[in-house]
Amino acid sequence: MTSPKRILLVEDDAAVRDIIKEFLTSQGFGVIEAGNVDTAIAAISAHASFDLAVIDFLLEDSTAIPIMDALASQGTRIPVIAISGGNETIDMEAIQAVSDISGAVTFLQKPFAKEALIDAVTAALHA
Repeated sequence: MTSPKRILLVEDDAAVRDIIKEFLTSQGFGVIEAGNVDTAIAAISAHASFDLAVIDFLLEDSTAIPIMDALASQGTRIPVIAISGGNETIDMEAIQAVSDISGAVTFLQKPFAKEALIDAVTAALHA
């Protein structure tokens, strides 16, 4: 039996994080969650390898870029799905452009359907 694919989930909104984690777990994925940059970087150090990351691009304490840099510093490039709902001062096109430049394979604007998430995860893991 193969072990489940491991996903790093970084989302600062606990309710949204719980929903995404529950859904991904129900789909057979192993999910390690973090609510901020420091916790995400600690998880990367502690768990060594992930198959995929789902990262909220605009976190309360930063952006996804330090997390993506920490993942890249591990020596293996994994697919990253950037998610965000934006805010009043930053438009979604700008977030998508920066996430693309930073190496994200897919961008999902919140709120998104669970089907859109699983489609993005499946595509990223099989790319």
